Amino acid sequence: MLQSKDIQSIEELKKYFACSTKMVDYLVNLLSFFEFKSVYGVLKPLKKKGYDIINVFPVLIILPFLKHASIYALFKSRSNDLSDAQKDVYYRFKNMRTIPWRKLLLRFVKRFIAITENKEQQLNKDKRKRCLIIDDSLLDKRGRTIEFAGKLWDHVSHSYKLGLRLLLLCYYDGKSMLPLDFSLHREKGKNEQKLYGLTKKQLKEQYKRCRIPGSESDKRAKEADMSKADVGIAMIKRALKFLQVDYVLMDSWFTSERMIECIRSYSKQNVHLIGMMKMGKAKYLYKGKLYDAAELLRKGKRETGIKRCHKLKASYLIMDVVYKEYPVRLFFSRFGQRGKWHLILSTDASLSYLAVMEQYQVRWTIEVFFKESKQYLNLGGCQSTNFEAQIADTTMTMIQYILLSLRKRFDDYETRGEIFRATGEEMLEKRLHVRLWELLIVIVKIIIETLAVAVEDIDECINRVINSDKLKGILELISPNHKKLLT
Repeated sequence: MLQSKDIQSIEELKKYFACSTKMVDYLVNLLSFFEFKSVYGVLKPLKKKGYDIINVFPVLIILPFLKHASIYALFKSRSNDLSDAQKDVYYRFKNMRTIPWRKLLLRFVKRFIAITENKEQQLNKDKRKRCLIIDDSLLDKRGRTIEFAGKLWDHVSHSYKLGLRLLLLCYYDGKSMLPLDFSLHREKGKNEQKLYGLTKKQLKEQYKRCRIPGSESDKRAKEADMSKADVGIAMIKRALKFLQVDYVLMDSWFTSERMIECIRSYSKQNVHLIGMMKMGKAKYLYKGKLYDAAELLRKGKRETGIKRCHKLKASYLIMDVVYKEYPVRLFFSRFGQRGKWHLILSTDASLSYLAVMEQYQVRWTIEVFFKESKQYLNLGGCQSTNFEAQIADTTMTMIQYILLSLRKRFDDYETRGEIFRATGEEMLEKRLHVRLWELLIVIVKIIIETLAVAVEDIDECINRVINSDKLKGILELISPNHKKLLT
């Protein structure tokens, strides 16, 4: 049998080939757009010893493109030659309490905006309305021991499910929707005997972690028990400090006096709110008297009558009123003869019915994000008991979405699902090349051992095989980039 020192050149060749595919090909395809070193600068100072974060973080980012749902699945598939690090390195990285995940996500968004604006300045970009969109979604969890997990009402299945509530703020620049900021929440509930929908024993068994007061980890953990309205207002205020925005869009749960005050009181730019309102008991001041939504609708029918928008095939009614000391315009809308009346509130009284409807429908892009991210990028799929890992996994999903959004922006793809499949197939194809090359090396090794070739003749044998015309013909069929394998 040959000793390891006699086949050192073979092992070096295998290692070199694996490295060339893992870093060069992937980073060129996706992360090169973002000048990755400038973006990940917030992470580099955090890890002084052990594996460099530049070799750990990208592997976590590309995980779904390799068709693996978790680090465990990656190592189980024996595709872990993307890095020399073992799986514990990745777990420790996701559990770190000092990583500023909010700042990292923000850097990716800023870099995306810088890239697209530079590109579109050359194309004489049109003036598009820019929006912030806020909404929430349920992230299903399977284990009751997951930190801060609890029973939450799911509006889709109309039942209670175990999980965490994701509150998300997005930025829409007229073409692309980018996840900008988020928080994870639990809900206490009204039942004192089963707080968060769990028994006292189940709450006691939940994972708990000590955190340094004031640290990034501590701030995110405290948000879990804060009101979504309070956290949402804080997110919007942070976003308005560096983004130029025309409107903030939201559904009826978030539209409130506090939201209007937060948005309209921002003096540095003229930002307006457009939000759905419930046809409930909220009072509006109209011609010196207070009316609820149903009363206003009846009064409007008598005074101005119902109008028709042929483009949207909808009936509508517009009324200018005062809501909680703020002048607003109400848009009553109904689709079909027997449809229900819906109410949209806008602080911008200059908008027509068609303009406000076209603007409000942009809010649907956040619903598309929830669907696509859960379907393709495994949003909420992390089942770690550690809350830091939940924050890390959610952030990386949003970074993956930003990467796909940039590629969609400049490529000829129609949907992100198409991009995901194309990227996944491309990565799997490269993985296949690696496997085939490794198989070839093993075959050569077995032949050399079987024929008992002298040690001094090994290099000559390998060179003959590699430079063989027949081998080149086979590689041409396997890979269009076969010449790289022979260098």
